[in-house]
Amino acid sequence: MIVIFLILFFSIAQSLEVSKINSQILTSIPYVVNLTDFPEKVKGSTVKEWMFKDVLPMDKSFVENTNLEGVPQEIKVSFGWTLRRTNMKMYPTDLAIYKNNKDIDLNQYTLLEPFTPLAILHTSKDENWLYVQSPFMRGWVKRKDVAIRDRKELLEVLSLPFLVVLKPKLYIKNLEFGLGSKVPYLSKEGELYRVLLPDGSYHTVSLSEGFNDGYLEYSEGLVKSVLERLLGQPYDWGGRHGSWDCSSLVKDVFSLFGLELPRNSQQQSQIGIKVKEGFSSYEEMKTTLETLPPFRTLLFLRGHVMLYGGMEGKDIVIYHALYGILRDDGKYIKVNKVVKNLLERDKLTNIYRRVISVNVLE
Repeated sequence: MIVIFLILFFSIAQSLEVSKINSQILTSIPYVVNLTDFPEKVKGSTVKEWMFKDVLPMDKSFVENTNLEGVPQEIKVSFGWTLRRTNMKMYPTDLAIYKNNKDIDLNQYTLLEPFTPLAILHTSKDENWLYVQSPFMRGWVKRKDVAIRDRKELLEVLSLPFLVVLKPKLYIKNLEFGLGSKVPYLSKEGELYRVLLPDGSYHTVSLSEGFNDGYLEYSEGLVKSVLERLLGQPYDWGGRHGSWDCSSLVKDVFSLFGLELPRNSQQQSQIGIKVKEGFSSYEEMKTTLETLPPFRTLLFLRGHVMLYGGMEGKDIVIYHALYGILRDDGKYIKVNKVVKNLLERDKLTNIYRRVISVNVLE
């Protein structure tokens, strides 16, 4: 068994092959699209199907506001981008949908950063929401948070060089950007860049404020450095308040290197090389992980994703954003933040029982 995993380890590329992984994502995850070649017309029946791909118990007014009767047989697609950070919802309402936990709003799909490109597909009955396709998710966003533009203008913006945000949050003027956000620029002189903002205005920023010119080149050390800076940041289901849940943490960290990972852990579990689908013991998990590259090996539980961070001594290190966790002694601990765990030190070795997939981003 050890020999098999050593062979697998050496067959895995030692660098992150971004274009290869992005191609895999685009062909295997239906929610992920390349908006530069998104069709100009879409069947109304297709959009209706998309709208109700996910269904939860809710007030009937939520469905009424989707304006199903207003969906034509063929939709002429409009384009645009987000003007500011905004939340994408399952239904066109700010009202929450709770199941068992009042901290988890199931109507919250994801946070979109400023300048997220969009294909605009439909308008709600109250005309306050737009049903849109972003590069990695479909859902409802507030109309006031969207700049509607023609396809040519969107493509022009997408063709501009860009800065990548390296901090958890930073501001340009009064506009908040999060980790991995892309800010297009028109010119540069030394470390000073003239950037374009979503409202069409311009501003000069310095790289030293927390930007990189284009994507970073992947290294284990850089991933570790970013994760260490995020420790203690609050857990935030769907990014409703501007922070991270488990899958958005993984997505945003790897976006710094140009990876366009899908949004949720179930979709992410389909990406990369799947090397294991469960363990019979903690020792098997430990022996396996010792053969795999840290900081690009992902461990999936049902509804959760963790990033393997190598070994400290003989202890497995994982980084993740989580709400709470069950320890080996049966005690449930509410965590509610981004954490680094050493599994033996923190009495979490029984986590091996819940691992359903181990994937390496090659």
